[in-house]
Amino acid sequence: MTKLGYLIRSARPVRWMKRTAQGLYLRGFEGSSLYETLQFFGTQTRNRSLNSRAAAISFNFLMSIPPFSIFLFTLVPFVPMHNLEKSLYELAADITPNYNTFKIVQGVIHDFMYTHHNGLLSISFIVGFFYSSNAVMGIIISFSKDLPGFTQRKWYQNRLMALRLTCFLVLLFIIVLALLVMQGALLRYVMEYLGISNLKVRATLNVARWSIIVLLFFSIIAILYHFGPSVEKRWRYLTPGAVLATVFMILVTVGFSWYVNHFNNYNKIYGSVGTIMILMLYIFLNSFVLLVGFELNAAIRVLKEMRNSAKAKGQSLPQV
Repeated sequence: MTKLGYLIRSARPVRWMKRTAQGLYLRGFEGSSLYETLQFFGTQTRNRSLNSRAAAISFNFLMSIPPFSIFLFTLVPFVPMHNLEKSLYELAADITPNYNTFKIVQGVIHDFMYTHHNGLLSISFIVGFFYSSNAVMGIIISFSKDLPGFTQRKWYQNRLMALRLTCFLVLLFIIVLALLVMQGALLRYVMEYLGISNLKVRATLNVARWSIIVLLFFSIIAILYHFGPSVEKRWRYLTPGAVLATVFMILVTVGFSWYVNHFNNYNKIYGSVGTIMILMLYIFLNSFVLLVGFELNAAIRVLKEMRNSAKAKGQSLPQV
């Protein structure tokens, strides 16, 4: 340990924080203290770099965007849903980091909404569905570990799980779109019936829309954490890692959008290339956050397995 590191660790505030964390047992941490969990989390993230794994997920995600768009938006024109196009635009505007990125996404949506590719529907559906699962495949591979409580899948099992998760996520996306469409009409009707002003109606609609978007983020993360890792016992949907990743992804989305719109000059300097750079950075940050939440859940589960194993052998929990 360096002299600076020793001075930091021996400082009174740091020692107080350490003692507090050692005695803090949070709900959902399955019997591990906050200090034990964070210590194991730090060890694992140093051994397996989060940056390189997040970069791998980002690459697979970017490569899967075109086939996923073909797969999803081939179905969109055949969905009999009122105000669907407007809801798609509003959702894209909420989750894209800046206006230029939104315009690109809007153009893709508009093209698929008004062009019925009947002759290529079956081919586009199958090919797009298969290759769009590559993003989920990259996440599943990044979730693999050789630690207590984890198992190993064969390559075809990973592919089948990726296809299954892609189905879940597409269905979830369609359900969220339906909620976004229906909640506006329903809330507007109820509030107009009660005689509530238009200003309050708009405020309530904004709160409802963002609540649905937050629920979408959490549901996607929870499904990935529940089905993605190859573990002996699947994690619950509501986990500390899922909550942490959801909060951080919302903060990344809002903060990144604010930064790009107010302080960034990529678009002025690089034009359309700047928009692609912004999109890549946004995907990387969210991939990093996804791995942080996963590593937190993994630390909690591995510590529990190590504790149970040590208890069965009459030993104390080994130091991590």
